[in-house]
Amino acid sequence: MPDRECGELLKALKASDPELDIRIWPEVGNTEDIDYAILWNHPAGELLKYPNLKVIASYGAGVDHIFKDQSLPPQIIVTRLVDNALTLQMSEYIAGVIQNHRLRLTEYREYQAAGVWAPKEARPGKKICLLGLGNIGQHVAQYLTTIGMTVCGWSRSPKNIDQVTSFHGPKALIEATKDADYIVCLLPLTPKTENILDAGLFSKVKKGAYLINAGRGAHLNEDDLLDALCQGQLSGACLDVFRTEPLPDDHAFWRHPKIALTPHIASLTNSEQAAAQFLANYHNMRNNAPLINKADVQNGY
Repeated sequence: MPDRECGELLKALKASDPELDIRIWPEVGNTEDIDYAILWNHPAGELLKYPNLKVIASYGAGVDHIFKDQSLPPQIIVTRLVDNALTLQMSEYIAGVIQNHRLRLTEYREYQAAGVWAPKEARPGKKICLLGLGNIGQHVAQYLTTIGMTVCGWSRSPKNIDQVTSFHGPKALIEATKDADYIVCLLPLTPKTENILDAGLFSKVKKGAYLINAGRGAHLNEDDLLDALCQGQLSGACLDVFRTEPLPDDHAFWRHPKIALTPHIASLTNSEQAAAQFLANYHNMRNNAPLINKADVQNGY
């Protein structure tokens, strides 16, 4: 995991099974010894060095960082991290962003700094469209209904979620988003979803809609967002993910008055829960038992 601290994960794995032989990249020793790998943003082509590698586990909810490696050995099984702590964090994050915007809390902080007393009514919009209804998206959808939001969702395939109107397939994207006050992207990143948040979509949504992207940075066409904000088609955006992370110092998003930024913290991996899942799949692999949370190679997630 070249750009991710793994000390807490190592500690959790060793606490559960002290006899594990764990190697930390790049000091891996004999590459022929490795049959199970936990990855986050590995260097392209690196996995070709491990002839006995059987299973790759993603140290995060997404697997796009694995599938973007064009040299990924075809026989390797890829698993996703599905974690209740991740889903709850994301639900709280999305709800918090929406309520912050509706209740104008950031505005009041700015008024405070300027010494201005300016009470305003809350923004009335409560229609939410979630793009992506996987494990996390479904939990977010249901969470939002409990705080009085009207929720619809869009996904590749049909979903049946209590109190949530479901749309599916490319032709239904505009129908799903056209009346939304808040558009929330939680999609997996695949070639079909890259740049899905673009001028074509923004031009069809309700004027003044607010965008929240907590999926992946590559879902968003950044120039199209800036244009939509300048034209008033979108009223604002909250972004947790970016094409380049950390966000470059000279990026236009830093100082844009209508964009709120968070540093990819909407849903942080819990090392102990992740370790339990990794160990379960490691032992399943060793015992030729079915693996949990296998990624779909065809669909890319």
